[in-house]
Amino acid sequence: MRFRFRCLLVFAVLTLSCYSAPDTPLAKENCRISVETILAARNDNVVDPQLKRHIGELQSMFNYTSYRLLSSESLNLSVGQSGMVSLPGERRLKITPHKIQGNRADITLRMMKQKRTVFETQIQLLNRGSLFVGGPTYQNGNLIFKISSAY
Repeated sequence: MRFRFRCLLVFAVLTLSCYSAPDTPLAKENCRISVETILAARNDNVVDPQLKRHIGELQSMFNYTSYRLLSSESLNLSVGQSGMVSLPGERRLKITPHKIQGNRADITLRMMKQKRTVFETQIQLLNRGSLFVGGPTYQNGNLIFKISSAY
């Protein structure tokens, strides 16, 4: 079966203040990246208790009635170092922080199935910020990934 995304949306769920960090040399070189994998579906109204604090954000961005947390994994990565997170459906997410400057980190996300890249994007996260990434179909719904960082 061919792997296809029904929809792939990237939503930043960051509270951005007016503060803009000045361009300074790289000060931080380590980044903790967390990935929460969520199964979103329309077949019932169950919301995982661990996701209740995010339900307003999830429902404002995605048209689902059920949200279940499937997994949560964290990586400690240096700038330029890649790490892998296992995903449902024999997929993997390769995460690489490229630059941490001020309170922002530039990060590449590459989703792979078998040896093939099926999705790749660059994101920017604020320190202690997060975003939701809509992903591929899985079982009776779609996967959503919450990507968070701390450095």
